[in-house]
Amino acid sequence: MAADWPTHPVKFVVPFSAGGTTDILGRLVAQKLSEEYGQQFIVENKPGAGGNIAADFVAKSDPDGYTFIVGTPGTHAINKYVQKNMPYDPIKDIQPVTIIARVPNLMSVNPDVPAKSVAEFIALAKSKPGQFFYGTPGLGSTAHLSTELFKSMTGIDIVHVPYKGSAPALTDLVAGRVHVMIDNLPAVLPFAENGNVRPLAISTAERWPLLPNIPSIGETVKGYDAASWFTVAAPAKVSKDIVMKLNKSIIKYIKSPEGIERIRKLGGEPIGNTPEEMQAFVIAETEKWGKVAEFAKIQPQ
Repeated sequence: MAADWPTHPVKFVVPFSAGGTTDILGRLVAQKLSEEYGQQFIVENKPGAGGNIAADFVAKSDPDGYTFIVGTPGTHAINKYVQKNMPYDPIKDIQPVTIIARVPNLMSVNPDVPAKSVAEFIALAKSKPGQFFYGTPGLGSTAHLSTELFKSMTGIDIVHVPYKGSAPALTDLVAGRVHVMIDNLPAVLPFAENGNVRPLAISTAERWPLLPNIPSIGETVKGYDAASWFTVAAPAKVSKDIVMKLNKSIIKYIKSPEGIERIRKLGGEPIGNTPEEMQAFVIAETEKWGKVAEFAKIQPQ
């Protein structure tokens, strides 16, 4: 079956609206697969419930190798801690193919905040507990849990203000209604480049290759590491042969000079690992964010 696959169009389901990082990466990979196989890899956007609508749709799809999800930390690891009545099991019902890329968050402050480094911000926040506000694109977002991870590792007390997306949160960061954000690099970078916010650090353990002059949070807060990541995954019972065929094709592109250049321009770093490596990574991330959700006392809604 895998030798002939695909014999008709393949669907890549994106759990968010068009235009975001998940959608852009999904379309980039789908276009190259269409060229390789001579069959259309069609991106279908199914937003809602933090990605659960799309993930549940894929989990319950016919496991014939013609429906896949472009997954995120939410669909694979975080939603189970922030949403009641999960309609699917991210580990049992979703089969890994590969991780396309990792995208870090950027910690930034309003320019009026008198902190020029992570260490200075920690000291400032400790001197005024409960007086600084942090914005996020919403409850359970990677920005939310990344900031709660930062709080848990530094002992600071800053107050969460959730928004309905990065754009309104960043608007209020620029206006000074919130003081700090740790949000997706592609969303924040334009504001940092034009001076509307002051970047302090990248959220990964080490410096990001594209922004070598910006320190990492991990340089100050030892062991801190948080990033978004984007995957391709399948219903649990899809043939392993099809999964491996798709895995090799995706890796061939994202590890090519063209693929590396395109993904880095989006602010990401290509990954391209085996299904087994992806599964181990997802399990580790699920445990990590579970501890953060517990620390933050997040109640599933």
